[in-house]
Parts: sequence; structure tokens; C-alpha cells
Amino acid sequence: MKIQLTSFCAASLLLSSTTNAQELMIHNIDIVSTNNAILLAATAPIMDMDMPMGQSSSLLPEDDVFDNDDLFGTPGGGYVHPFIGIEGLYTDNVYNVDFDHTSDFLTTVSPGIWFSLPSRKEVPLSLAANNTSAGGLQAALPEYEGFDRINAYLLGSLDFINYSEESHLSDWTGIVQGLFKYNFRGGLSLEVVDGYTRGLDSLDVGNFNQAEQRQFNSNIFIADADWLFTEKLRAKIEYSNFYLDYDDTIDEFMNRSDNAFAVYGYFNYSLKTSLYLQYEFIDVSYDTAELKDNQQNFIYGGIDWDSTNKTAFSLKAGYQHRSYKNSRVNDTIEASENVSNYALALELAFRYKVTDKTGLTLEAFHKLEETDTFNALNKTVLGGTLRYEQELTERLQAICDMRYENADYGQIGGERDDHTYEVRPALQYVFKDWLMAEIAYKYEIRDSSADFFDYDTNNLSFSLTAAL
Repeated sequence: MKIQLTSFCAASLLLSSTTNAQELMIHNIDIVSTNNAILLAATAPIMDMDMPMGQSSSLLPEDDVFDNDDLFGTPGGGYVHPFIGIEGLYTDNVYNVDFDHTSDFLTTVSPGIWFSLPSRKEVPLSLAANNTSAGGLQAALPEYEGFDRINAYLLGSLDFINYSEESHLSDWTGIVQGLFKYNFRGGLSLEVVDGYTRGLDSLDVGNFNQAEQRQFNSNIFIADADWLFTEKLRAKIEYSNFYLDYDDTIDEFMNRSDNAFAVYGYFNYSLKTSLYLQYEFIDVSYDTAELKDNQQNFIYGGIDWDSTNKTAFSLKAGYQHRSYKNSRVNDTIEASENVSNYALALELAFRYKVTDKTGLTLEAFHKLEETDTFNALNKTVLGGTLRYEQELTERLQAICDMRYENADYGQIGGERDDHTYEVRPALQYVFKDWLMAEIAYKYEIRDSSADFFDYDTNNLSFSLTAAL
């Protein structure tokens, strides 16, 4: 068995779910527990599901930061994998506000099961939609190779969250996600991915209602055709739909449906290096806030470089342009200094295995996103995470995650520019090849140009997770 935490998210920062995320490997199966859903993944978010880099999958060419199968490794996979986790968490600021802090103790029970064909010890995909990203994804999903003719995967997970004091906040969340891929002879592959989430937004002064937490249902569907013409040349076309629906009428201004189309052209420079160009068009249609309907164009150039088993690097950079369907909105933006329709679109991931027992992972992104507040048209988000992993003994591992996010809201009147910092050290201990414990501390602080949105919060958590 081995323990491991890899890349980001998911990770991803003030958007689509709640509290802590943790990953562990039991019986060589990666488990990610988020207090909003347990996700199993070959790669997983560095930190919380509510982070801006909310795409809880790595951008790196290879998934594992540590690939030491002899440490706790056991061979084999399996078709069906049940799992269950329980976490206790103390917070000194349950509402994430800068006034009248309220402490509480949360208990979360998280059962789930996943199936794969052919049998596997790692899930092929972790799909975590990000509610404010056009198209539902803040970073591209890593490609699933799936060399068998037929590849199938299905996962279901629930989180039952109980608040000791603020019992009106007690609720449940869940996910269902799956993948089907068929590889034809001649280099053509067809793939379909779907992920449904019943989730809760993070509590903070911008969106909390003490009588009822902000609840949502979302679904992301992706279909693509990938054709390897030669050893050097490859092309892919992709369609996706993201549907977002909030339960409360007061939040319905965020309800929308996004349709996206993308075209990729790849050149395999070598076995270790791939270059590509990407064009993507996204149509964003709101249910009630029709003035925010828009269309977006992305043009990217990218490189995936996997030089050795110690180093991997991925970068895609380009141009993002947003145009609102209502011409008066575009005219207002042109006359405003606080709102922009253009942005550098960037996704970066770097992994370095310092030694067999030490690893570093860095990820960053920059993009224009949809709004999560009523009085903003959009927001420009710059985010980054750094993870340090240190294997202390065969059964004990130390992890430290650090996160930064800057969210500059595009508001016609007034300014709001948020800086969020987070640090989360943790220790993970393997009792058996099917049972693991983690203790973690998280400190998070937001410094906003609008003081009303400032807060600082301390969390202390302990969890046990079992998987077969």
C-alpha cells in the first residue's frame, strides 16, 4: 500500500462545495474525501473542492507524484470497490465571516462504491465541475489512455454532514460520475463522460443564509472523438454541456446552461514531448439573468513534457475573449474601468520528485469566470497551489498544501478584489492495507478591498477511511 496526495483543484476555491479535501491510497486505491463527496482518483485535488482550481484532476502527463509500488503496494485491481470514510472537524468560524465568529463541530460519514471494466486499482477519472467556470471546468481533464477495446467506469458517493450546534445547516451531498471509451482499430477512439453533483457552496458572507445553506444540482456531459493519424499527428473534437441549478429562488440568478465545442491538433515531437493547438467556443445561457448571456472564444497553445520519472511539466496559454449577447452590456463594459472582456488564459502544472520520499507539485491558472454574486458581471481569477509531500516512515506521511487566489470582480459600480490565502499541514498514517487515518489543520484568510468580505478561519480535523 502507499499513501499519496497529488494535484489540484480542485481543486478547486470559493465555488462548488465545502470544507476539507484529503486523499489517501488504500490497497493502492486513491481516495479523496471532501466533506461534499468522496472522490476516488488516480489523480486528485491538492486541497479543497471549493478552491478556484476546482478541476480535481492533474494537468500533468503522469498522475503519480510517488510511484513506489514496493512501499505498500499489492498487485491486482478488481471490478468493484466499496469505500467509507468518517471525519470529525472543529471550526472556529463556521460562517466564514469577520464578525461574531461561531464555532461548531461537524461529523461527516461518506459511503460510496465504484466499478470499472477492465478491473483496476485506480479510478480512471475524477470529475469535479466548477460552478463559475464557463463550460463547468476550470482546468482540462487529464486524458484517459484506456488501451483496452472497451473501457467503462461508474462511481457513486454520498456525504452525510451533521453540525453539532448549527443543526439547521446539516445536509447531504452526493455525486454520480462515469466514463465509457471505445477504441477502434486504426487509431480512432470515442469517449463519453458524465458527472452529476448535488452540492453545497462554501459558507461565507457573500452567499450564506443562516436558515438554509446554498444548495445546487449540476451536471457536466462530455463527448469526444480522438484520432491518431500517425505516430506524430493526432486530432480531437469535443462537445460538452454544463447545467447548473440552485434550489433557492434567491440564487436562481446563477442558473445557466453552457454548451462548448473544442478542436485540438497535436504533434508528438517525441515519446516524452507533445505540442498542441486548441480552439474552444462556449455559449453561456442564463435562465433568468439574461443580461449576462455571453459567448466566449479561447485560443491556446500547449506543451506536455514528461522528461523523466522525476519531472513532469504541462503548460497551455492563450487568449480568452467574452462577448455579451446584449450589445448594451458590451457598450457599458467598454466605458467601465472595472470590467474586462479579455484575459490571458493559462493553465500550468509542474511536478518534481526530489527524492524517492519527497515530492513537490505546483499548479497555477488564470482565467475570466462567471460571477457568483448578483452585482458582478464576471470575475478574473488568478490562483495557485503548492504541495510538499514527505514520506517519514513506511506508514507515516507528512503533507503541506499552500494556496493563493486573487478574484477581481467585474462590477460596474464599486470594486471588489479578494485575496485568499490558505495553508493545510497534515499527517497520514496507514494502520492496515485497507485502513488509513489523517489529522490536519487548516488556516484560511481572505483579504478583500471590500472589508465586509474579510474573514479568517481555523479548522482541525481527524478522519478514518477504509477501502477495498
